[in-house]
Amino acid sequence: MKISDAIFGIILIVFSVLVLIYSRTLPSLPGYAYGSGFFPSLTAIFILGGGILLLVRGVRAKQPLLVLGAWTKSPKLISNICLIPLNLVFYILVSDKLGFILTTFLMMTATIWWLRKKVASTIIVAAVSAVITYAFFAKLMLVPLPAGIFGI
Repeated sequence: MKISDAIFGIILIVFSVLVLIYSRTLPSLPGYAYGSGFFPSLTAIFILGGGILLLVRGVRAKQPLLVLGAWTKSPKLISNICLIPLNLVFYILVSDKLGFILTTFLMMTATIWWLRKKVASTIIVAAVSAVITYAFFAKLMLVPLPAGIFGI
């Protein structure tokens, strides 16, 4: 898939303008010539310049705005890519009720099974990965994760 530089240029221009507008609302620091919005504004100006350059380059190239790759004709490959946002939506919707471990286990089981179609190894890998991920984030990094129905 090829997306024109003009599209990315427009996205960067809009983003930088929004950052510039928001950075004006940040408080100023007493006794300093610049406030907390200085560096975001400075960064946004550079992003704006890059966006303008991309937009000009994309318009000069006279390319189509979007060229789909051969993989976009395969329903299997498209569904593989859709697994990621579907997992995110699933996690957002059910993680508070089911908890991190169970939600992660279900997500990984569905994803690995979809990609490999091997039930036994899928369940083992998903269970071990969910527990290790929980232990790393909750116990080692002290990240508060949803407890859910198990209260873990």
